[in-house]
Amino acid sequence: MGIKRRHSLTYKQTLVTVMTVFVIGLAISFYQIAVDLKQERLRVDQMVNQVLHVLKSPAAQAAFNLDNSLAQQVVNGLFDYPPVLQVEIRDDVGGLLAMAHRSRVDSSMRWLADILVGNTKVYQLPLKWSERVTPVGVVTVSVDPYLVTLGFFDRARLVLLFSIVQILVLALLLSIIFYVTLTKPLMKTAASFDAINPADNTGARITMPPGHEGDEIGLLVDKGNRVFEEYRQHIWQQEEAEAELNRLRNLLSNVVDSMPSALICVDVDFRVIQWNRQAEQVTGIAATQAAGQNLTSVFPRLAQEMGHIRGAIHKGLSSHDQRLKFTEEDAVRLYDVTIYPLTTNGIDGAVIRVDDVTELVRIEEMMIQSEKMLSVGGLAAGMAHEINNPLAGILQNIQVMQNRIQGDLPGNIKAAEACGTTIESVAQYLAERKVYDMIERIREYGKRAAKIVDNMLSFSRKSSRQMEPHDMIGLMEQSLELATNDYSLEGGLDFRQIEIIRDYDKDLPPVCCEASQIQQVLFNLLKNGAQAMAEHRGSAGGSRFILRIRGDSRSVRLEIEDNGVGVPEDQVKRIFEPFFTTKPIGVGTGLGLSVSYFIIKENYGGDLFVEPVPSGGACFILQLPCG
Repeated sequence: MGIKRRHSLTYKQTLVTVMTVFVIGLAISFYQIAVDLKQERLRVDQMVNQVLHVLKSPAAQAAFNLDNSLAQQVVNGLFDYPPVLQVEIRDDVGGLLAMAHRSRVDSSMRWLADILVGNTKVYQLPLKWSERVTPVGVVTVSVDPYLVTLGFFDRARLVLLFSIVQILVLALLLSIIFYVTLTKPLMKTAASFDAINPADNTGARITMPPGHEGDEIGLLVDKGNRVFEEYRQHIWQQEEAEAELNRLRNLLSNVVDSMPSALICVDVDFRVIQWNRQAEQVTGIAATQAAGQNLTSVFPRLAQEMGHIRGAIHKGLSSHDQRLKFTEEDAVRLYDVTIYPLTTNGIDGAVIRVDDVTELVRIEEMMIQSEKMLSVGGLAAGMAHEINNPLAGILQNIQVMQNRIQGDLPGNIKAAEACGTTIESVAQYLAERKVYDMIERIREYGKRAAKIVDNMLSFSRKSSRQMEPHDMIGLMEQSLELATNDYSLEGGLDFRQIEIIRDYDKDLPPVCCEASQIQQVLFNLLKNGAQAMAEHRGSAGGSRFILRIRGDSRSVRLEIEDNGVGVPEDQVKRIFEPFFTTKPIGVGTGLGLSVSYFIIKENYGGDLFVEPVPSGGACFILQLPCG
């Protein structure tokens, strides 16, 4: 920004110096003029007195002789001196002997002369003659001091003019000197100041004007550079502090937003001052919309906690409510609500932490149920072992019975003869009474029971986590047999009443897997399908499973299709979520399909999905890679 000339240091310093010199010079000049004026006045008096002294004798003679002619000559002689304005010669009685008069000369300096030397100066000289003691007359001369002091005024004018010229020259020289030695370096320094940005990191410095390293300008430049360095350091520290503050703020914000809990802070008027990301997800309201709003207007479900919130704000009391039930989209979810007082930065309020514990509660219930099932599984395995022993005895004894009542064994013939009959008669009797058929049925039932026990032991036995090639048709049939023997729907459908349609490809490649896991998946799918068909008994043609197995060199595809109620389109994506179930409370945990999905996806890299059946029902498709 430019500086006006009258505001520059050169102008001000020159003006002050010139004014000072001017005043001092003017004072000296006036003093010189005053001294000269005093001397000029003395000179006028001396000159007039000298002229009067020369004409004293002729004037006295004219006055003594009363000679008007001589007196007039004397007057005319005095009038030859231009400064004389008026001359009178009178005798001793006051009679006028001669007189002459003329006007003053006009001049521009007349006013100053009237002030300095007066308007008119009058001289009187008594005239004495010979031995007479008393004057014979008097000469009166009026003189114009201006004309006498014309030389003085010329000298005074020259003095003043010289002083003014001298001051002007001095002002010019001082202006140049001050500009070169003061203003110009300061302007360069100011330009250096203006070119430096204290916020940059280039380390730019103010340029030192040449020749000013040790004077005040050099000191100013050094101080300025030092201030810039300190300011840069301060800016750097401030930027570091701001960066650290932003980092901590972002870290805190990320920590708060990463919490699985909904974290809400309110002030004493229950207005929201903190609203994390989980709170947005729970309520569907963004933090920018919730800020400043009343808590109950953005989170109405916390209205029942307002008493505890008020106690936290006003009394500093903390509270923790567990398993609060909130209804969301026709589903009941459980929340833990913790409230504690907030006092920081002069802000009083409360912190509310809302934790969705629905999954946790279900996991706890699942763990309890799992423990129960482990116990039941162990008990079932023990019972199966206990049942296996008498079954083995029954089957063995049935085999012995068949040997003793059939065939021409010597022991059989001998025993029949001992009873007074023949073996043929006994055989005919047993055949007529269908005893052979009964014994065969007992043997078949025993074998069937033994196979059921064997399947139960195989399914309940702990896995050795060994992956071996297995035939998928065999695993499907084993799972179907387990489901047939295990499944029972209260007051409803028995698995044996379901029609089974098999559609298996031939020469299917084996799949490397853990048999018990695949059986568990197939068993869950069969069980869910049977339950779905039990809810839909009015279907034409009765309940039906269509089991398909297709395969190629890369994968095997297993399909379990039922004609039950099917899966609504809005639930297709959620059906494999943990704890998702459409069954009534107490029927299932919502874990069967999610566990099956996890087994197929995570353990085998396969896929498990469901497709609707156009005629009604659902088709669960399990795809497993070969190898």
